[in-house]
Amino acid sequence: MPDSSSVYLWCARLNMLLGGLALVSGRGAWAKGVWTASGICWAVQAAAFAADTGLSSLSGVAPTFGLAAVVLYLCQAANLNPDFRAGRCRPRITAVFLILLAWGSVLPESLRHNSFMTAYVFAVLFFLSRPLSLGTTLFALAGIADVLPGKNDAGMMAASKRWAFLAAMIFLGGEIAGCYWGFVGWGTTWRWSGNFYFSAMVFVLYMVALHVPGSLFPSPRSRAYGFFLPLAVIAGATALSKVMNL
Repeated sequence: MPDSSSVYLWCARLNMLLGGLALVSGRGAWAKGVWTASGICWAVQAAAFAADTGLSSLSGVAPTFGLAAVVLYLCQAANLNPDFRAGRCRPRITAVFLILLAWGSVLPESLRHNSFMTAYVFAVLFFLSRPLSLGTTLFALAGIADVLPGKNDAGMMAASKRWAFLAAMIFLGGEIAGCYWGFVGWGTTWRWSGNFYFSAMVFVLYMVALHVPGSLFPSPRSRAYGFFLPLAVIAGATALSKVMNL
């Protein structure tokens, strides 16, 4: 019987394949079957990771990308039928993100946290906020990328802003939990460090994406790019910070 780490690796590879099938499968019953299989596979991959490491490594590459993919999948699954009916490209863009997350979830890690402090409830909330916010940010990006070619879809634009707002609130909640974790573990909640600076800049970018006035842009398409680019930087910086162990 294969162990949990082998199951995890096989599920990650299968998720890359299923993501590719979702990318080319169109909008029929076959496509819905592929998306259903993808959801089952992501759930098994997440369960295999939990069985192998528990809560001691939630800050690593594998849980960040894996859990972000689960969140992204759930967001898309809840909106799959409306997207198919409207002929939107969001499911295909989501499929591309899922392929990248599946690939990232098997990247080798040189750092693994096993301290009892990483299993503390506020530490868990802090670490979980990263993949949860990343998954919702990617779904917002998938929606806005559907509008970028010049489509006049105000509903999609508004929905993407709501998802980005949710991602920002999840990220902020994780920062608050992390402050309390730092206070309990090290006796301080304020320290100017690389991690703090990174978190502050990410939250500022969320605020830029959500609050820059639309009147500053000459056209709806340029306004969409003004919303897309800060979120793309957030997603890229979050992924790179995990890969580079920042």
